[in-house]
Amino acid sequence: MKKILIAAVAASMALFAFAACGASSSSSVSEPKDYSQIIHDARNDEDNETMLILNIDKDGNFSATDGYSEEATTEDLQAQAENFILPMLGLSEGDYESLSASVSLMNVRSYAVAIVKPAEGKTDTVKQALEDYVTSQQKSMQNYLADQYEIAKAATVTTVPSGEVVLVCCEDSDAVLTSIQDALAA
Repeated sequence: MKKILIAAVAASMALFAFAACGASSSSSVSEPKDYSQIIHDARNDEDNETMLILNIDKDGNFSATDGYSEEATTEDLQAQAENFILPMLGLSEGDYESLSASVSLMNVRSYAVAIVKPAEGKTDTVKQALEDYVTSQQKSMQNYLADQYEIAKAATVTTVPSGEVVLVCCEDSDAVLTSIQDALAA
């Protein structure tokens, strides 16, 4: 009887050990971050009401949140991405795995917030493209709109430890960047 009890305890311990291993391996797999939600949470209410956040996933699917996203069709989003946002940011298909970006298409506002997951080996390409965007905004606004020039001067492009390249060119850029970095690190 004592041998049966020892065998049952040993079997139970083995079962718990396997269950614990399974739990730790499944919890180590992280879910992809929701970049559009991170941008939404970092912005003020006015920007969330007026500025669309375009999303492109790893499969090339287009979606949007905030702003006028409710009225935009998939074809509208694709056209906006391919004809305006991606060229403005200097990004090409193949440079990124996924991204979320909110960019002013008007020449009277320095505004862009983007989180880009670069494709393998494309981090430097993505970072340079976004830095070129910032330089372009600074040159455009320098002799045009002083308040927008100050916003462009304060813009940052940062590669975070998790690998995403983050562009912040907006009012309260330090607070927006900190919020995004904290969310990506969580």
